[in-house]
Amino acid sequence: MAQDDLEASVYALADSFGLVLRRIRAVASSSNELSLTENAVLVRLEREGPATTAELARAHGMKPQSMGATVASLADAGLIARKPHPTDGRQVILALTPKGLALRKSTRAAKRTWLVEAVGRLGKEDQRRLFAASAILRKLVE
Repeated sequence: MAQDDLEASVYALADSFGLVLRRIRAVASSSNELSLTENAVLVRLEREGPATTAELARAHGMKPQSMGATVASLADAGLIARKPHPTDGRQVILALTPKGLALRKSTRAAKRTWLVEAVGRLGKEDQRRLFAASAILRKLVE
């Protein structure tokens, strides 16, 4: 494949990824009333466990003050709880509440349901090729 053709194909692939991700995010947003940042904080707390506001800010490339507003909103909604830091009395540890965990589970289920339905609308040959491509895509990121 010529370099120009390769670049054009790579750009088309990246655009397709972007469309799929936007659609999945839209499904997540429609299943709850949270912003993209609020959802991302809940995802991080679920995957990596409790964290401080500063750790969350660094993980999301934000200023601590901006993350503080996000954290306050999530705490007000009862999705995260503040607990004293075990070794530093100046800091607070943030963790998902049962309500926050339940929201994460329902959001994840909504995204998976949409994806299963979308893939189910493809023909069998397209499904086979899509699943074969998933192994190749994994190699790209490993």
